[in-house]
Amino acid sequence: MLLYSCICVTVMQGGNMAKLKTIFLLVLAGFILVGCGDPRADDKAKLTDAVVAELGDVENAADVAECVVGVMSEAIEDDNTFSAAVIFVSEGEEAVMKFLEENEMDVDATDKAVSAAADKADAECDV
Repeated sequence: MLLYSCICVTVMQGGNMAKLKTIFLLVLAGFILVGCGDPRADDKAKLTDAVVAELGDVENAADVAECVVGVMSEAIEDDNTFSAAVIFVSEGEEAVMKFLEENEMDVDATDKAVSAAADKADAECDV
């Protein structure tokens, strides 16, 4: 029994448990950082660039574009609908119709969701 308790104390005080805890915490932190990333970041960047190009030489075009994209992203809950809006702005109507068809999305519902988000962005941002 004494030998068993000595082994347990040695293991508990040794560096193995500390290393194991450190590895566990690092892995957990990695999962949290990856899981908390914005899945729409690429689409938001494309949409922001398109809005800045649309606004032209407006003094605060970058700020307005970030506001518009942020409001639209919050207003559109469905990721496919948001992607459809980005495709429409960046690639045109034919590309978005192909995307909607491939993902079996309702054209009218998607149009209404994007229009409502755009109206909300117009109301909240200084466009």
